[in-house]
Amino acid sequence: MSNDLLVRHSPERGRGATRATIVYHGSCCTCCCCLHTAGALVGAFVGGGLRRRPDDPGFDPDHRIPGLHWLFDRLPRTQWVFWSNLLLILVMSVPVTALFVGFQRPQEIPLTAAGAFVLLGPAYLLAAWLVSLVRLARWSRQPATTAEYWALHKTLLWALVGTVLGLLGMGLIWGIMQGLT
Repeated sequence: MSNDLLVRHSPERGRGATRATIVYHGSCCTCCCCLHTAGALVGAFVGGGLRRRPDDPGFDPDHRIPGLHWLFDRLPRTQWVFWSNLLLILVMSVPVTALFVGFQRPQEIPLTAAGAFVLLGPAYLLAAWLVSLVRLARWSRQPATTAEYWALHKTLLWALVGTVLGLLGMGLIWGIMQGLT
């Protein structure tokens, strides 16, 4: 095995790429392609609210779900609804990914599902928002208030703002890398 960190391969056709271009392609594809998803996640968390109002019943007033109260007791109920639905969508994406990858290579299924989330994260958050709206309207034990619907809308809005900021960050990094080559 070579001791070099990067190995330059000869091109199949045309001119060879410069060494700076090889570093650019290798580094940008692995470090900044997830900024839009990271921005969407942070935006959704901040936009969903960080403090529970006194009239908010909380996510589990009967304490039937052990182990999560340390995290969700201080947050609005809509945070629990949104993030649990996002987790459900992530879990459901694994069998869907298995259909695309195929069952011949089961070791690639979790990695492909994680890669799909990294690249398509804002779409996952949009799906979680839609499922959260349905869950609040149809399957909630306590009737949903108008403020809770607005909190979910704010969650989506801030996720979109985070996505845009992440895309701007990706563009900035891409511009800097283009200037270096």
